[in-house]
Amino acid sequence: MFFLDTDVVDESEVITQVGGKVLAQPIPVCFCFAHTKADIGIDVAANGGTSTIKTAVKAAVVEGWCACEHLNPSGSCCLPDVHRAVKDAQQLLRQSVAGG
Repeated sequence: MFFLDTDVVDESEVITQVGGKVLAQPIPVCFCFAHTKADIGIDVAANGGTSTIKTAVKAAVVEGWCACEHLNPSGSCCLPDVHRAVKDAQQLLRQSVAGG
């Protein structure tokens, strides 16, 4: 169940997974541009540890193409979540390189 002001919304009524409560894949990270944690992991691995997704999201935010206040359940900008997902993906990449 999710609570929105005085309304209660059942999980079956939600059209996307809600970030902070998601335990199953795909885990949404950027609601404006529909990027998931897995997308960012693939992007970082494919680009030698950097993220083209993060670069594109940052550019879109500067251009005013995001609507985080409406699309992100937290009501705040997704960029910190994107940054965290990139850092997590970079750490996993380093571990996989070091391990084998």
